[in-house]
Amino acid sequence: MSGASGSKKSILLVVMGIAIGMALSSLRQDSNAWVEQMSQSSVALLGTSVNGGQEKTVESSLRSGEDERRMGTNNAPASTSDELLTSWSVSTERDFFKIAEGYGTDKVRGYKNLPKCLEDESKCDRPEAPERQCKVTGHFYNTMYQRWLGPYSNDNVEPFQFLEIGYFNGNGFDSYTDFLPNAEKHSMEISCLPEGPRSEGKWPWGNFARHNRNYQSLLDARRLHCGDASDFDFLHKIYSTEMQRPDGTAPALKVVIDDGSHVSEHMAMSLFFWFPRIAPGGILVIEDIEPMSEASVFRRQIMPQVHHDVHYCGLKEYGYGGKGEPAPCFPTIQPLLKSIHCEMHICVFERNDVPASDPPKEQSTIPPGAFDAKKCLFESK
Repeated sequence: MSGASGSKKSILLVVMGIAIGMALSSLRQDSNAWVEQMSQSSVALLGTSVNGGQEKTVESSLRSGEDERRMGTNNAPASTSDELLTSWSVSTERDFFKIAEGYGTDKVRGYKNLPKCLEDESKCDRPEAPERQCKVTGHFYNTMYQRWLGPYSNDNVEPFQFLEIGYFNGNGFDSYTDFLPNAEKHSMEISCLPEGPRSEGKWPWGNFARHNRNYQSLLDARRLHCGDASDFDFLHKIYSTEMQRPDGTAPALKVVIDDGSHVSEHMAMSLFFWFPRIAPGGILVIEDIEPMSEASVFRRQIMPQVHHDVHYCGLKEYGYGGKGEPAPCFPTIQPLLKSIHCEMHICVFERNDVPASDPPKEQSTIPPGAFDAKKCLFESK
């Protein structure tokens, strides 16, 4: 009897194994079919795709790279459906594009405007631009924000501090609020100053921020700070009293986003003031580094010097005809800089592991000669 029982058990185990194998095979086939369907639905960036010999143009073609990211591939094709399923099971990142599109922020509005422009040139804002993304107003920032802020969007991330410069109508801040649930979020806005002449430290052109439904609650919670974000005294007051609070309850400052005036001097001030105060591993994001008069000096003069500094070694007898390596262009930034990553009109400045600090005014403002890249890059010894 024991032999017969063991034989029955063996047969049962074999049958169960076959059943499980068939189920897994079916799951893989269904998953692979789904991946294939997703791949076919994605089309070339800013263009068209060919399927069965027929071209099709859809608005989602502008986000084909995002299809890859949401499949857990980090912009690389998934090698197997098993890896795809595994990545989905561990990822809880929120979808920045979906959230930002819902609030109507210009950070992703390019996806809406560009297809209309490509179909009808009269709907382009700058039809003469050879680069497609420059033909319309609105940006394509979701890929950068998903890559750099995506990990912060998980429910289990440690609390951290977030600062936006340039609240304006609050659409961007509302997007960050939904995208980053564990962040202590702050924003700065100049238009909510008392109405009056700029010579008196007031604002004469209307309060853009008050139209947002969360305006008063943010003021009451001391999360929306009204003032000039290019002024050291205002910045340091907010930083030392509202952000890095004396009672020690503030989480680490990990993310600062400059979406303010887009004036070169103001963008540079954000770099020199905030970068030392960001915690190790954090990031400074500067938007709208565009070829326009307001921002072009930052783009053409400051950015090349920061790129120089990210590669600095400090060797005394290397290259340059034996004269040694030129000194860093920005000595207060270079020791803190791990990397720079840019896409069109947006750059991320990543902090290394040097602890954050609160430098004095002379080390937190734009240094003399900062807007003369030639002096550092080509005339220094």
